[in-house]
Amino acid sequence: MEDLNLLKRKLDDMSTTELSEYVKGNYPENEELWVGSKKIVIRKILNFERNRMNKEEA
Repeated sequence: MEDLNLLKRKLDDMSTTELSEYVKGNYPENEELWVGSKKIVIRKILNFERNRMNKEEA
């Protein structure tokens, strides 16, 4: 959970352009993560990472 908090802080500190480049570079297969306001994109990324962590634990 601490990793998600660090990721959230990192994403919050990015400009919109930086965030867009980050998402396109790290999640090229998930184009739905690219769409929306900065706040929505950050929420989508955090949910995606949370789901990924839960699948790995299971």
